[in-house]
Amino acid sequence: MMPEFAVIGHGKVGGALLSILSSKGFAPAWVVSSKALRGANYQVHTAIPAQPEHARIIFVAVPDGRIEPTAREMAGLWGEKARGLTVYHMSGLLTSEVLGDLAEKGAAVASLHPLQSILDPRKARSALKSSIFTVEGDPRAVEQARVIVDALGGELLSIGRQDKVVYHTAAAIASNYLVSLLTQSETLMRSIGLERRHILPLVKGTLANIASHGQAALTGPISRADWSTVARHLNALEAAFPDILPTYLALGRYTANLAAQTWPADLGGGPKLLGWDELGRTVAAMKRRGMKIVFTNGCFDILHAGHVAYLAQARSLGDCLVLGLNADASVARLKGPERPVNDQASRAAVLAGLESIDYISIFEEDTPYNLIAHVRPDILVKGGDWRVEDIVGADIVEAGGGRVLSLPFTDGQSTTSIIEKLKKT
Repeated sequence: MMPEFAVIGHGKVGGALLSILSSKGFAPAWVVSSKALRGANYQVHTAIPAQPEHARIIFVAVPDGRIEPTAREMAGLWGEKARGLTVYHMSGLLTSEVLGDLAEKGAAVASLHPLQSILDPRKARSALKSSIFTVEGDPRAVEQARVIVDALGGELLSIGRQDKVVYHTAAAIASNYLVSLLTQSETLMRSIGLERRHILPLVKGTLANIASHGQAALTGPISRADWSTVARHLNALEAAFPDILPTYLALGRYTANLAAQTWPADLGGGPKLLGWDELGRTVAAMKRRGMKIVFTNGCFDILHAGHVAYLAQARSLGDCLVLGLNADASVARLKGPERPVNDQASRAAVLAGLESIDYISIFEEDTPYNLIAHVRPDILVKGGDWRVEDIVGADIVEAGGGRVLSLPFTDGQSTTSIIEKLKKT
């Protein structure tokens, strides 16, 4: 007879463990579940019981943020009765250290994680069977895990505690990011009348090639250094799918390295300084794809750390930051005949070097009101020395259902103070 076990958390993983282990000779002692379980031949608790009762193995199958508090509660309730128990949590990211309160009471603790994507509770049992499981923790718990995983029909791999974050990152890329990438592919296919099912044979064939050949399965224009084809891809994405363009560029450059090819320096690095008409077309394409446009403006005569922090914060508010830049004549009218220190071409070139800025457009007027009316951003931001009700263009943005924000400046940072300091040297 296998040891009696208990499960805390009757979700997809906890429920599947309960079902499979019960069928393999392990005896369920009790389960903690927030929902009623009909026909159960074991005790169902709505909270952690006062004693571990007959259970010798405990699976803590709760969300990551609840694992450590749950372990602390178990240790507080059971005290020395935790000695001799084997306790596993099922997180792919967290280590066995989060069960430290139980370890102090003498329990053998470990993390045991199925390297599997489980979405449908009805399919969780079949998904866990024959899966890879990773374990780290107390050697006694690791040894017991071999028996458990054998019963599940899986393969057990031991990993180091220090390796869990990298392990979980790899799993997220293989599972979560694969969904994201295929969703982007499906989006493009649907735009020309095709469906998800039409790309699945290609995906399955690629996975089969990877299983046999690893990275040598790479094919396509980048592996052949067919940069004219890649350029056409980029042009198509920029025109109609600007939200997908950054992913294509990032993975394209990585793929070039993988294929031992050199990504051309001028490929995909389009100009950030745009005229109003081109900016309007670009922003319109982004809005069609549901991207949020953030707008700010200024002279940015001498770029300093306060500017950099402010612009990064502005960019974080949406998907694209458009910066309206005062023309030289505009700066002179606002700041005096000695300004600007740097002409508009130089200022635009420096600003274009910031990752936070997506596009720059120059306006000749004293205010960016007409440019804001042309762009019609979703979010309009200015520095903390502006009250929201005084921000130029606020009426346009608010009338369109957008937001107007005043972001705090970094103390002690200003172009004027820098110029005054230079005059004194």
